[in-house]
Amino acid sequence: MKWFSVLAVLFILPFVFGGVHSANTDVYYLLDIDSTVQKPATIYPGDQINLAVTIINNGRYIDARDINLELSLPEGFSPIDIEKSLEVIKPKEKETVVFRFISSKNVASGTYNLSLKLTYKNKEDVVSETKYLSVVISDLYKISLSNLRVSNYFPHIGEIITVTADVKNTGSLEARNVSVDFSMVDSSDFSGFIVLSDTHQELGNLSAGASKTVAFKLKASDNAKPGVYTFSLEAECLDCSESQEQKFSIHLYGKPDLIISGIDYAISGRDDKKIVQGDKISISVQLDNLGKEDAKSVVVYLETDDSLIGSKRSYVGEIESDDSGSAIFDLIVSENAPVGYHEVKIKITYLDELQREQTLQHSYKLYVFKAPEPSPYLHYVFIIIILILVYFILKVIIRQLAIRKL
Repeated sequence: MKWFSVLAVLFILPFVFGGVHSANTDVYYLLDIDSTVQKPATIYPGDQINLAVTIINNGRYIDARDINLELSLPEGFSPIDIEKSLEVIKPKEKETVVFRFISSKNVASGTYNLSLKLTYKNKEDVVSETKYLSVVISDLYKISLSNLRVSNYFPHIGEIITVTADVKNTGSLEARNVSVDFSMVDSSDFSGFIVLSDTHQELGNLSAGASKTVAFKLKASDNAKPGVYTFSLEAECLDCSESQEQKFSIHLYGKPDLIISGIDYAISGRDDKKIVQGDKISISVQLDNLGKEDAKSVVVYLETDDSLIGSKRSYVGEIESDDSGSAIFDLIVSENAPVGYHEVKIKITYLDELQREQTLQHSYKLYVFKAPEPSPYLHYVFIIIILILVYFILKVIIRQLAIRKL
């Protein structure tokens, strides 16, 4: 029983002392920056800046005491109140201090880093660490170019394109002599396009926060080639240190213009054009593409009555711009084809520049004549030819026999 009691005590002691030890340990760096707020929200050269910094004690059990905070400023800023002291921040609690300083009137716009030195006591230890903050100085004179809109990013040749954008004064002072220039990248004269508005627009002066909309119009001429073209809008003002530019691209499309430039036929074994019952004929359909884009997957179909026998579909494939192609159909005219005109409907399908199927139709007529009747005297001619052949054969045989007798 005594041994059991001793073992129980030895088992419990580590937990007791361990719990006491854990209650007295904590993180070494107790303080951290929880959040910052600056006023004004947008800072310009010459502004006084009030920077509110909230400090949090991330410790679990230990107070941070005798806290000193010192803000270091970069060149271009002057201090007003950049040192603060706090007696204590308890675990998980927050305190806010406000630093005040002024930006120089000559300071350039941009982001500036500030360092905040924290010194405090963690129990008997003096802890010193540095945190980093930043402020952004905005331009006194600045304009923005935004909300660019293009009426159609995929226009066709001949279509009018409208380009609009908003110009806004985002600086703190009036922007003088604001202007916007419209240009074509890689072409100083808008090659292939007709500009329907001024390429340089004066907007005058814009007060702080004010905005205006600009609009430009252009049209692709008939000589323009399909493809991708890039344009630019550039806004500037008299006192602005830099201009604002936005670029955009359009994909200009033409259209395939497929026409039937010729239809012809030939009769097998003859040079004439008189089609009779039972003839073998070849019909040729000539196609020309007069458009600016290729006609793709071109297929030609014939629709006829039963008098014309054979395949009536011909795959031509792609016909490039300013090029031609042809479809040939080898057909047999039925021996029972009615005498007279037979309508041949020609149907052409192809894919245009947007991969949409287009259809072209045309009608053509062929006249079929009656096949000539065989002559009633023709069998007499055959008999005579056979008799002549028999005569010559007998003559040769008799001559050979006569020679043998000699």
